[in-house]
Amino acid sequence: MSGVTDAGSIRLLLAGPAVARTFACALLGRLAYGVLPLCFLFTVRDATGSLALAASASALLGLATLAMPVHARLIDRLGQQRVLPVAAACWSACLVAGVVLAQGEHPPAAWLALAFVTGLSGPVLGPSMRAQWREIAPEGPQRRRAYALDAIGEESLYLVGPIVAGLVLATGPAWAGLLVAATLVWCGTLGLVGSPYRPAVGVTGAARERSRGGPAAALGGLVAALTLFGAGSAAVFVGIAALADRAGRPGLAGLVEAALAVGAVTGGLLWARHGRNRPAGGVLALLLVVLALAQGVVALAGGLLVAALVLAVGGLATSPVFVVAYAAVDERVPVARRTEMSTWVNVGVNGGGALGTAFAGLVAGGGAALPFALAAVLSAAAAGVVAAWGRMSPWPSTSPTTPPPTSC
Repeated sequence: MSGVTDAGSIRLLLAGPAVARTFACALLGRLAYGVLPLCFLFTVRDATGSLALAASASALLGLATLAMPVHARLIDRLGQQRVLPVAAACWSACLVAGVVLAQGEHPPAAWLALAFVTGLSGPVLGPSMRAQWREIAPEGPQRRRAYALDAIGEESLYLVGPIVAGLVLATGPAWAGLLVAATLVWCGTLGLVGSPYRPAVGVTGAARERSRGGPAAALGGLVAALTLFGAGSAAVFVGIAALADRAGRPGLAGLVEAALAVGAVTGGLLWARHGRNRPAGGVLALLLVVLALAQGVVALAGGLLVAALVLAVGGLATSPVFVVAYAAVDERVPVARRTEMSTWVNVGVNGGGALGTAFAGLVAGGGAALPFALAAVLSAAAAGVVAAWGRMSPWPSTSPTTPPPTSC
């Protein structure tokens, strides 16, 4: 179903039948993943009295989300209407179990197991929304605007999620945030399941054989570059915290991070209006070089004000990185596996983020500038990897939306 046929603005994109409602519900659902981390951390800390255990449980919660491609593959095979409600029910049950555990004393293993299962069961609302964008907006300028709008929404959640979590923690017990997250995820699930835009599901045996192996090989370099990009981005946040701590104003770290998010949102808006379809490797390399330069300037100049200004400018490239990466998946992957393979963009960034946080934490003791220097090196390395991938990965010669003919 093509919901938008006019190559107009984002406003026209949202004017399609039920598009605004579906996207709003999906954003509410994805907000759950912005609210949960802090609330889960403090739920475990309050129940056990151990911040170390709470941190370990939170790490397991994040690590288990690497199962996203498995969920996405099920969605490609069975459809969002079958998979998302089951995943949401399992995730909600885990969060309710967390509320129950918080009412008494339980062994650390119970919290660790709960964190891992919760991470495994989370419904993949972001990839599911992007699958619907592929039905709403045809390839070309409309699809680019759709992905840009999606990236803008996701960047905004990095601001709103911690704010909502902070309000919950300030006004009630931490476990209340688990119930808030469960409610939000059902808003997103029901909105996506009730949408009129339903991506095709099920693959014939022959088509499955054609799609096996090829997409993963085609995207390997892209995922590697995004892993480095995620590591560099995480190192920046550690650096911001280190700068604020050195200045004796830890509260200012949030303002610097907000400036970075504002830059990312602005970059998404500009890309939606002015971006062009060009080979992904070169465009991504250029965007990553911009990030590396900004991070390098902060490493050399230092200071919270400089960091806020420079990172806001560098942040203009952040949302376009995701937009170009998702478009590259569409161009190189058969329709039957796009939801699954697009999740590897998130897996790469999230996995890199975990590694970048760990490494940046180690070097931060040597000075607040070192995390930014590490980030600049990682972003520059990502630019080199993605440029090489762009040269080695063949540009599709036919439209990826047109399936190859099947033999009788």
